[in-house]
Amino acid sequence: MTHSTDLRQYTRISMKVEVESERISDQEKRLGSTNCVSMNGIFIDCDMPFEVGTKCRVSIFVGGRESDISIQVKAEVITVSQKGMGVKLISHLELDSYNHLRKLVMYNADSSTERVETEIKTHLDQIREE
Repeated sequence: MTHSTDLRQYTRISMKVEVESERISDQEKRLGSTNCVSMNGIFIDCDMPFEVGTKCRVSIFVGGRESDISIQVKAEVITVSQKGMGVKLISHLELDSYNHLRKLVMYNADSSTERVETEIKTHLDQIREE
């Protein structure tokens, strides 16, 4: 998998959590699991990734599909491999989803909390500009 330089600016955490991605154009769904997560994007392990450029809604089930805790994001597929697809977050997150993603990255990151906080602010500023 190739990562763009932009994705490398963000602290990534490796974790396996169930994910559902739904193509916005026709609501076709793919099931998979996270491979790595950052405040800017997610790599989703799945058998049949969407094509590069596809816009989708992604649900990350932090405590499993039966849990009340999930992260809902709009994303765009930016890379595809035999193992799955990398998606970039392309819109503001609802407050609950933002807080869950922030905590997930902060508590599981090897980086300092100050670095992660700076990355979060940078990411929010970039989304506001788009």
